[in-house]
Amino acid sequence: RTDTWKMELPHAPYLFMLAVGDFKVYKDTWRGKEVSYYLEPKYAPFAKQIFGDTPEMLEFFSQRLGVEYPWNKYAQIVTRDYVSGAMENTTATLHGEFLQMNPRELLDREYGNNQSVIAHELFHQWFGDYVTAESWSNLTVNESMADFSEALWAEHKYGADAADAHRAQYLRNYLNNPGNYAKDLVRFHYTDKEEMFDGVTYQKGGAIQDMLRNYLGDDVYFAGLTQYLKQNALGNGEAHQLRLAMEAASGRDLNWFYNQWYYNAGHPVVSIDYGWDAAKKQQSVTLKQTQPGVVFQLPLAVDVYVNGKAERHLVTMRQATETFFFPAASKPDLVNVDATKLTVWQKTDNKPLTEFAYQYGHAPLFVDRYEAILAARGKQDEAAARTLLVAALSDKFYALRATAVEALNLEKTAVAKAAAPMLRKLATTDPQNSVRAEALLALAKLKEKRDEKLFTQQLKNESYRVSGAALRGLGAVAPSKALAQAKALEASENQSMIGAVIEVYAAQGGDAQWSFVRDKFDAVPIQARFDLLEGLATMLLRLNDATSFGQGVDRIKALAIQYKPQGAAEPLIGLLQSVKERKTSGPIVQPAQQMIDKAVQEIQEAK
Repeated sequence: RTDTWKMELPHAPYLFMLAVGDFKVYKDTWRGKEVSYYLEPKYAPFAKQIFGDTPEMLEFFSQRLGVEYPWNKYAQIVTRDYVSGAMENTTATLHGEFLQMNPRELLDREYGNNQSVIAHELFHQWFGDYVTAESWSNLTVNESMADFSEALWAEHKYGADAADAHRAQYLRNYLNNPGNYAKDLVRFHYTDKEEMFDGVTYQKGGAIQDMLRNYLGDDVYFAGLTQYLKQNALGNGEAHQLRLAMEAASGRDLNWFYNQWYYNAGHPVVSIDYGWDAAKKQQSVTLKQTQPGVVFQLPLAVDVYVNGKAERHLVTMRQATETFFFPAASKPDLVNVDATKLTVWQKTDNKPLTEFAYQYGHAPLFVDRYEAILAARGKQDEAAARTLLVAALSDKFYALRATAVEALNLEKTAVAKAAAPMLRKLATTDPQNSVRAEALLALAKLKEKRDEKLFTQQLKNESYRVSGAALRGLGAVAPSKALAQAKALEASENQSMIGAVIEVYAAQGGDAQWSFVRDKFDAVPIQARFDLLEGLATMLLRLNDATSFGQGVDRIKALAIQYKPQGAAEPLIGLLQSVKERKTSGPIVQPAQQMIDKAVQEIQEAK
């Protein structure tokens, strides 16, 4: 048999790929073009459930971008041990094995931890393949657009809350790594191109696209993208060409925007203070930028709520400290600065909890409600905070219900008393498995014997995530029963369930369970090993066999050395040193500490 592959359109050399394997192929279509999904035979029956949104994505992106999908077909191939996660080869995207799921695993699939990558890689067929960044310095022109597309698709398919939740998580990913702050979005000096694949190029870049879209408006923004794609079709592009396309579409000078966000590092760090002048019937808002370096120009929407109605004011901050004044008939119930919640910044919002509570109930966006939950999280001695958090347990969007569960400080008697009835309800009736699982984990913290029956019942749940949480909960109230249940679940191949079993063994087991923990750790993909590290390290504390202990240390050391270029060494050294500090009793204390010292030294000396 001879198969012939023909590509008549030019594309970049790094986008060539040949995949060979034992695949089953599911063929779909879109506008007469083949859309195919290559999976291992075991998962082929579920191809439509995994990739079935692809034709709708092709239609949506083609219409939104004003450029029809430019290639003659589109395939998606799932492979194993693909450390990059996914790759947008022209007409044929490679995906890591994490996308392969059976029907029971699909019950736990959520957009941000699985489906978003399908949108991301497809969008690259325009931004990355049809027009390719002219240099690695301009990689963000590819990757920021692909990150942007993830929330764009979520907005279309699942609604505003889902999109905003995705955007907010990506912005937190950028902000949570201070190592990102000194890097320009477009960087002309780097030692290795791999340095460009980071939270600045991706997550910050995507957030900047969201800001620009909001500033220009949808019609102008997408017209600019269309112009960029058509002007640079089947060739190369860079950030300046994207700017010129946006300027042509908008009729505005955007040098200020690109200079501060593309060719400058960092972000604004802003404090927000408020004042009310009853005599003048005037609300003041004082903004102060405290970051080093340049002062950012910030167009902002400010919503002023009076008697249940919001009036929007548009302002632009240009100085390090500025005060803005807004007329109001009476003292506002809420002043909501950055009302679109799309500004890339770190802010300290100095308003009282009462206003955050009003914000939760009246402001419309996911981030409005998320911020209010965070404000209440730190003030749970106050009745208003407890009321807000319990109300958030019934939020219309599942991710905020889960956030509220996680925020509860159940060590406080008043919090536990107020929240426990709702937690039990969520654990059994919430339509989203992630919320049910979080509720079960919260109940585990209460360690109430009355919940043993609930945990035992939920062990039978079809959702791996729910049943795994139930196993952890059972471990909190009936350790011996949890140990027996864990033994019965050892045959599971699901990584979530494996993690739950390892957690129970780490809390209740010992040398007898070590071989299971070791072998499962070795069998799972690389990313899953990182997810299991905490359980593995905790398990080491319960071992009394030096050989077994050394095997665990060696596995942590190997990951630290292999992924040292990606920054794994320091946190894994910290993990080993934490084990050393806590391993203070038993027959192998001295050799265990020596093994850890030797491993730490080898990690530090590794290139």
